[in-house]
Amino acid sequence: MDGVKQGETTISQSIVANIQLGLPATVSKLSAKMRFIDRVAPTLKDGGVIRNIELINPVTINATGIACSSRTSNAFGGILYVAGAVRQDILIKDGTIYKTSQESKVEVDEIDDLDSQKKLKFIDIINVYKLLTELMEQDEKPELVLLEVPILLERADAPLDTRMDIVNIYNKCRKVILKFWEKYKDDVYPFNKNGVKIASVGNKRFGAVIFALSDENMKYIPDEIDKNITEKIGDLMPKLQEVGIKRLMTGILVKRTRTAAFQYDGINKDSRLEPEQLRDIGLMGMHIKAGNATSPLLVEVLGTVKDWNTGMLDELASQIISLITFDQSKALPMPLWYAKYALRPLEATDNGKNRILEYYKVQARESLKNEELESIWKENLDVFEE
Repeated sequence: MDGVKQGETTISQSIVANIQLGLPATVSKLSAKMRFIDRVAPTLKDGGVIRNIELINPVTINATGIACSSRTSNAFGGILYVAGAVRQDILIKDGTIYKTSQESKVEVDEIDDLDSQKKLKFIDIINVYKLLTELMEQDEKPELVLLEVPILLERADAPLDTRMDIVNIYNKCRKVILKFWEKYKDDVYPFNKNGVKIASVGNKRFGAVIFALSDENMKYIPDEIDKNITEKIGDLMPKLQEVGIKRLMTGILVKRTRTAAFQYDGINKDSRLEPEQLRDIGLMGMHIKAGNATSPLLVEVLGTVKDWNTGMLDELASQIISLITFDQSKALPMPLWYAKYALRPLEATDNGKNRILEYYKVQARESLKNEELESIWKENLDVFEE
């Protein structure tokens, strides 16, 4: 090999050349998009799409966060997994943590590798709902419960009917969700004005409220919106889509604000929430932003525009934002942050390998080698022969 021949262009040279040539055009496009966001933001705020939120200071609240996590490892022609959920209860009085307690669920097992992430999503939701059920059976309940998982499933989550293994987990997940809400709905806010507030906190469905700003969908927005804004948004929609809804939401949501709320199953007729028996209850959503550096978060609660009003939604947003004490990109409400922190032992690794699963894999391999499981296999042999 004589190295690079005369007249040839290496990939490094191409990269440098394209950066030098493309940088001015990229900066120009980004600047134009930023200027557009700056122009449209006052229109959305004046029209009621963006609302200011007051902090609770000093905050006094009994709140709970339930977070989950899972890890996998390839083994024995399939996948070993460890999945866990943590419930963190925090009682705050006058801005000071007065009392904390914690509960958890952990399971380790094996699944095949097809659609493994979807299976783990359902397993995580099941574990979270188990902790939520235990909480609702307590005599002393928190005022606010924040979940890391969706409150309901969507039709898009449904697996193919031919994948019986994942269908079984999916159906189990649906049954757990349905059983919970059938039993405890009347103990939950807003269906019970003195009930527990249960909200899901995530970062999906950016811009849903923007797409909801049409004459047809205004009935699914409980907040007061300037009727003229629907026409303005209609004219701006091509440009909004070009700018990017996520970039727009990040730009227009500033410190201590929320978007107008929207009934998701109303504006999205194809959503088909699952379990289907709960569809009539409805699903409300709004985006909040706590600080300058924090990411926008989607807050979802059960109910319809008939169940929620602006004051109730402002109070919920204020409680959640007041629990976000650090102005950082990955900041979360305090109970949820502590719950996620408590899951670190489940996620611990050595040389990039999960400690729990590596130990579990070694023990399983030794048991197989020593034929300790032979009697168990024989007992269940008829299941595999059917």
